[in-house]
Amino acid sequence: MLGPATIHAPGALRTTLEVLAAGIVATLATDLWHRLLRIVIPLPPAQWGLVGRWVAWIPRGVFIHRPITATPQVRGEAVIGWIFHYAVGIVYAALYLAIMRLVFGSGPTLVSALIFAVALLVAPWFIMQPALGFGFAAARFPHPGAVRAVNASTHAIFGLGLYLGAAAWSLIAS
Repeated sequence: MLGPATIHAPGALRTTLEVLAAGIVATLATDLWHRLLRIVIPLPPAQWGLVGRWVAWIPRGVFIHRPITATPQVRGEAVIGWIFHYAVGIVYAALYLAIMRLVFGSGPTLVSALIFAVALLVAPWFIMQPALGFGFAAARFPHPGAVRAVNASTHAIFGLGLYLGAAAWSLIAS
């Protein structure tokens, strides 16, 4: 008989649920971290609408913007940005869990999750920020060092969230 906090799912479904749990918890952790930082330091709110605008223009053949703020708005860009934000978190969780299980033959660890998440800084620094017109590693921001520090701390929190989400799923699913 199943208890209220127990989920029994076969292979693929179990893996999918684990990926979703880890990715959503990790991404939610970054959002909470950003809100905390906004209380402590004068940090502007996350602008997922700009990311949504970027994503919406990709099928139209525009990948690089100079800057994204000069690109015409797209209807629903904030929703697109938020969905993309969480989808990327889930994809990163799938990649992390696949690497841990298939390459290393183990489950998630805090250290491996932190290393993985910090290594993911390659994506915003060398793909997303340049594509949005902000330069490599936020070079075109007024205070690039501060942006990089926030990026690094946010990715570390993502790693913590990856580990906690996977650990929570492990407890629920067992």
